[in-house]
Amino acid sequence: MKNFKRALAIMLALVMVLSLAACGKKTTTNDNKGDDAEGGTETLKFEVVSKGFQSTYWQAVYKGFQEEVKKIESDKNVKIDYNFVGPDSETDIAQQVQQFESAVNANPDALGLAALDVDALNDSIGKVNGKTPIIGFDSGVPDAPEGAVLANASTDNYAAGEVAAENLYEKIKSRIGDKQVRIGEVNQDATSESITNRGLGFIDKMIELLTADNYTVCVTGNEKYVGDAEDSTADEASANVIIEVRVPAQTTTELCATEAGVILNKEDTIAIFGSNQVAAEGVVTANDSLSVCGSEDTNIIAVGFDSGSVLKAAVSSGVMYGAVTQAPVTIGAVLADLMYSSAKGEAVEDTDTGCQFYTVENIESEEIAQNLYD
Repeated sequence: MKNFKRALAIMLALVMVLSLAACGKKTTTNDNKGDDAEGGTETLKFEVVSKGFQSTYWQAVYKGFQEEVKKIESDKNVKIDYNFVGPDSETDIAQQVQQFESAVNANPDALGLAALDVDALNDSIGKVNGKTPIIGFDSGVPDAPEGAVLANASTDNYAAGEVAAENLYEKIKSRIGDKQVRIGEVNQDATSESITNRGLGFIDKMIELLTADNYTVCVTGNEKYVGDAEDSTADEASANVIIEVRVPAQTTTELCATEAGVILNKEDTIAIFGSNQVAAEGVVTANDSLSVCGSEDTNIIAVGFDSGSVLKAAVSSGVMYGAVTQAPVTIGAVLADLMYSSAKGEAVEDTDTGCQFYTVENIESEEIAQNLYD
């Protein structure tokens, strides 16, 4: 009996020692954002759902995100565990919905989302119910439930259109004078917010630049762009410059090429702008049979938007004078910053991730090349 009591006393003492040791050890979870026992380092968990993951564009976004996460970890003395995914293609909406639901179920401290179809994601976004901060990126999450998305890391498309106009105008302004000339614009549609803002940014900035140099302007073509653009300063017959806007019936390179061909075939055309990759590739396709575009004063000066193998080849060869690229590396970096701030409960707001104009002169520079994709 004495041996039993002695064994029992030893066991109780051992349990007390172990209990005291357990009470003194801190643990880390996504719920309490605790400190790591060894280094006192806070750990955060991020989930990111992009529109894709295999293309070089999304690889550039991912690169920017990774690099900024490392910087945050160093500067803020935190550890960030993250999962960055995307569907196999940008048409696989169902797969993205599944990935987003998995991301929500992982109970992260912040969630990044570039939505393929907001309507398809609305139910899943609603389930978050403010428990996890959501940050949009790239084109963001337009028309998401009110208050669900705290901020977006994306290109200011109106400003990007202005960049295209500014660079084109510098190239063509010496060719504008007493004789009426035409500047064309091809947009893949007249409904998408990113496309319409970009197209209007180009038109409005071009009008501003032309009128500042005492030229009169008339905008013609698609009713949406004509109606929403800044007021023209003259009618078509008397204007120094006509800005003609054309939109195909459907979003295809072939139909954009048809619209671009109409503009390129006009004798007074001196320049043309394709406001996104599809429209710009349409301009290049139309020129394949016409051979009127180039970088000389006798050519029609073409500028585009975005990247891709067709546009990069056109710029490199001089068929296209230049193009505006978004900054996917910067998008990824800003996404990481906004996710960290929102995870810490700090106020966040939409951030313009900027854009750059590239020509044959700088297309191979490190700053530009990292943002170009095939």
